[in-house]
Amino acid sequence: LVAFQQSMIQILQITMDKAYSLWLAALVVLLHFAPTSVCVQVVSAGNTRDLDALLALKATVFDPERILPTNWSSSASVCSWIGITCNTRHQRVAAIDLPNMGLIGTIPPQLGNLSFLVRLNLPNNSLHGRPPPDLSNLRRLRYISLAGNSFSGRLPSWLGALSELQYLSLGYNKFYGSLSGVFFNATKLQTILLPNNSITGHIPDEFSSLENLIGLNLDFNQLTGSLPKSLFNLSSLQKLGVSSNSLSGSLPRDICKKHVSQLQGLYLSYNQLQGEIPSGIGECSRLQNLSLSYNKFNGSLPKEF
Repeated sequence: LVAFQQSMIQILQITMDKAYSLWLAALVVLLHFAPTSVCVQVVSAGNTRDLDALLALKATVFDPERILPTNWSSSASVCSWIGITCNTRHQRVAAIDLPNMGLIGTIPPQLGNLSFLVRLNLPNNSLHGRPPPDLSNLRRLRYISLAGNSFSGRLPSWLGALSELQYLSLGYNKFYGSLSGVFFNATKLQTILLPNNSITGHIPDEFSSLENLIGLNLDFNQLTGSLPKSLFNLSSLQKLGVSSNSLSGSLPRDICKKHVSQLQGLYLSYNQLQGEIPSGIGECSRLQNLSLSYNKFNGSLPKEF
């Protein structure tokens, strides 16, 4: 009996040792793979949001070339879809490039969930409606081109929330309203292209806070008032286009004497500007294109020309 009890104790100890060893091994494996598992779940959740956003875009547009219906498949990674570029580190959608595809439809609000989006490039399609305010959530966005579509409504006031925005092209649409208060926080803007819309009101002095502005095109709108002198204080400004509006008043005499040394193109034709042609234009040493026709200017061009 004693020998039997000792034998059972030994068997029990061996069993417990094996159980402990198995538990310990399982714990080691769990700890080894846990960080990777968590990481995969986080990336998967982000990719799911990107997938849902792009599928929403696919559902709200008609593609006459049938490229999106055949290529944008949920069975493949969105990073392999036509027109989609993902960043290397996170494999999240960083760019949408679908120009000149004849797309018909609207931009869905789900596009505002593409939190890693840097570039939104949809020019020369047949998109309509209003760009959804949800796009203001795209805080990494640097480039927007929606030109050559049929977007309408007031010029989006949420554009100013895009603090990283550098390039904005909304020309050849049906936007209306004022420029005031639109670019309140987008101080990194370098290019603003808004020609051929129905924008009204004055050109606000707040443009003077856009110290990185290189190009401003407001041709073919319904702007009134005078050109603010502060606009000519932008030392980086290279091209200014305000042709075919209803601007009045005169130009500052020292248009290039102090600040705008980089000015290469000045387009002022088809307005109601008046007064003498400022002698300071002759000091725009880099000026290559000058358009003053169909105004009420008098005097002569500077001798420097």
